[in-house]
Amino acid sequence: MTYLLRCNSDVTSLLSGTAIKAIVAYISDYVTKPGLKTYTIFDTIRSVFDKSSEMLGGTQKRKDKARSLLQKLSMLLLQARNWWSYGILVLLGNPDHYTNQNFVVFYWKSYVTEVLKAWNKMVMCIQTRLFF
Repeated sequence: MTYLLRCNSDVTSLLSGTAIKAIVAYISDYVTKPGLKTYTIFDTIRSVFDKSSEMLGGTQKRKDKARSLLQKLSMLLLQARNWWSYGILVLLGNPDHYTNQNFVVFYWKSYVTEVLKAWNKMVMCIQTRLFF
């Protein structure tokens, strides 16, 4: 869904106080996430070079080698930072963007209420026909 819509999206129903508290805690943790430590960045760079030594000595063009190293390094740093969705979009050539699309507000609770009313009517009709 993230790839197709070119956005980081999440749809959920917040019908309980517990769910609302959980989402507020998640967003707070996400927004205040600290940056990567320097030693983590250098360790990631070293591990990419260690794992790519055969490729570096190969016959590929320098541009292709550099692209491959940057992709591997980016993926590992994003993994360390847990920024998968944004990082994958950038690597796929779909950077963050704004849209003029207007989204319709959807009231989930009223929808569920209407569906349950229709469901209950249908169940009543079936029960009436079965017993009479």
